[in-house]
Amino acid sequence: MDADRELLRRARDNLDGWIYAARDEAYHDLFTGDDAAVTPEERQLLDDIDSELSVNGDEGLWGADEYEIVRGHPKNHPLSVVCTQHPEIPTEWSRGETSLTEPEREQFNDLLWDYCERIRRYVQDEVNEFVGAAGMPEN
Repeated sequence: MDADRELLRRARDNLDGWIYAARDEAYHDLFTGDDAAVTPEERQLLDDIDSELSVNGDEGLWGADEYEIVRGHPKNHPLSVVCTQHPEIPTEWSRGETSLTEPEREQFNDLLWDYCERIRRYVQDEVNEFVGAAGMPEN
């Protein structure tokens, strides 16, 4: 049991770095390049929404997601990554005359959910590699 707790503690010590790298990778995958899930104008709109939400004391969109490493099923994943908070454009958010329609807001929120789940998968890959390396004897 102590070895499991130590492995969890050591993995959590690395979590911030893994999240940082995974956010960059997921952002690149979904929001940049020819295969982006949004147009450059939509990406700018998301950046504007993030800025406006942040100014109003909210968390914004980028970086509002949170992740945790928990003990998982030992046979499959001794440590599992979960997203504990997803960013979301609130229903009451509006930009005056250029407010989002409800379908647009839902579409952006679905994309933000996908972004966080992609980050979670990338971090899980890092955790799996860490667990595999931690189980190997030192030379």
